[in-house]
Amino acid sequence: MMGAAGVTEELKARNPMRWAGLMNTLKAQVEEVLLQELVYIRFWA
Repeated sequence: MMGAAGVTEELKARNPMRWAGLMNTLKAQVEEVLLQELVYIRFWA
């Protein structure tokens, strides 16, 4: 997901605020996917 979003070490060095924003967005997306999977496993499996 990081590669698709363009989150790189170069971006981190060049524009740390943009990097942090993208990382926060990715973290929220991953948490959402995990929570959906956990709910699915618990209630439908």
